[in-house]
Amino acid sequence: MTKKRSKRLSGGEKIVAGLRELHDAVIGGDASKLTVHTVEIPGPSTYGPKEVKKLRQSLGVSQAIFSQLLAVSPELVAHWEYGIRRPAPLACRLLDKIREDPSACLASLVRRKSA
Repeated sequence: MTKKRSKRLSGGEKIVAGLRELHDAVIGGDASKLTVHTVEIPGPSTYGPKEVKKLRQSLGVSQAIFSQLLAVSPELVAHWEYGIRRPAPLACRLLDKIREDPSACLASLVRRKSA
């Protein structure tokens, strides 16, 4: 008795097969098997000097610690707080997440050193 091995498709082959199926559906005019999802992704908030400082203070951390949490330099945090520079959209997206739940965000990022 011989076993038939089913051929498993690689990731690339699955993508190509899906694209062929999409092509055939569009050319054949049968879109009944296609699903389209429309989503809206709002842009990040904007942060001025007062908002950045208030958020940092809500965490109860220094500029140096805040900069480590955000993976930026302490000078950049100072520049944000003094109005010299504004946070980039990517940084604003992270600041939004911190603002949603400051204590949970802090707890998820900080690891206490054991003595």
